[in-house]
This record gives sequence, C-alpha cells and structure tokens, in this order.
Amino acid sequence: MKFVQKGGLPHGYRTWCRNVHGTNKEDYRELPGGIKSLLLAALSREQGGICAYTMKRIDKDTAHIEHVKPETLCRADEIGSDLDYSNMVSCFPRIGMGRECRFGAQKKSDWWIPELFVSPLHPACEQRFRFRRNGEIHAVGNNAAAVNTISVLGLNHPSLMEDRRRVIGEIIYGQSGNDPLSKAKALRLREQICVRSDGRFIEFCIALRDALDEYLKFTEKIARKKMFSRRRN
Repeated sequence: MKFVQKGGLPHGYRTWCRNVHGTNKEDYRELPGGIKSLLLAALSREQGGICAYTMKRIDKDTAHIEHVKPETLCRADEIGSDLDYSNMVSCFPRIGMGRECRFGAQKKSDWWIPELFVSPLHPACEQRFRFRRNGEIHAVGNNAAAVNTISVLGLNHPSLMEDRRRVIGEIIYGQSGNDPLSKAKALRLREQICVRSDGRFIEFCIALRDALDEYLKFTEKIARKKMFSRRRN
C-alpha cells in the first residue's frame, strides 16, 4: 500500500459542492458525470496513476472513485459527508467492468471497521506491511489491523500476487529471468523506485522497494559466503 498525500479540491468540484451546499442536491449520487470525471482524474493524478489499495496501474478507463469510509455510511452519519474529498481515492476497477474483481475495492465493498483497517490515507500505512520477492504481502509484527486489511482487500489473491511477482522478477532479474541486477544497480534503483516520473509512480512501487531490500540482503549473504570460502581455501 502506498501512502496517498491528499491535495486541494479540484476547482470544478469545489464550485459544484459550494453551489449545492444546504440543498437536496448535496449528495454524491447527484454528482454530474462531467464533474465526476474531473474528480476521478484529479484523484488518479494525486496518486501518481496507481490504485490506492492495490498499486495496480490505473487511468480514467480502469478506475472508479472509492470512498474509504463507505459512501452509504457517510451519508447516514451526516448529510453531505459523502462529498468529503479527504475520504476519496481512485481505485481499480472501473465501475461496470464485466467481471467482478475479487480483490481491492470491490472485495471490500461496504465493509467498515476503522480500527481494523489500514487506510492508504494514513501516513504510516507503508510501514504496516512488507512484500516478498514472490509477490506475497504480510503484516509487520502481525499487527491485527494490517492482517485484517490484507484479508478485507484480498491483497494476497493469486492473480494480484502473480502480477506483483511478475513485475518484481522483471525488474530484478530482467525479461529473460537470467540477468540479475548488480548490487550497485539494485542500490540505485532502491532509492529511485518510489519517486514519481512524469507525475506517475511505478506500478507496485512499494512491493518493488521491499523486494529490492530482500534481494540486497540476499546478495550480501552470498558475498559473505564467497568471502568465507576464499579465506578457508
């Protein structure tokens, strides 16, 4: 999970919210299509083009506006609270895609127990999880909220794990699988992997960063074994 740093409301959305405040139009369901498209684009840019829950690559054709605290619960608590921009992120998949997605936002659906959910809007969310080179995600320290979040979002769903494993393998071992990074290249990449390029993050960037950490520890271990072997000989 990548921390989402929220910015200001898009101008068109801010204007619409101001115009409907205090009326019966102050409801997310009343949001015009054009304003919703503007909002989705702004959220996706804010996130560097990756899904807030899964870090899959997204764009206007593959994502939807997700309320971290479910939209229906917001509306039940307070009129207009389903329009709170600070509760919105952009997530895979697009609403209306043919097949239901068994991970991420669609799996979470309307579930909400805030104390058992690690939100991508929390500054420490990245420290709650670790990824392995095989694409698996696990909770740091067996933290209950992190363990539950992995389950609620289906973050170890086989297809999502395979997507991460494939990207990690191509980055570390090359397209052929036989061209591993040198230690120096891995160190440089480790420092750059979570930096935006042309406004976008690399797909699964946090998973790649963790996998590079694991790979660097592995190469260091191999280097120590070789050194020990040479000394013995």
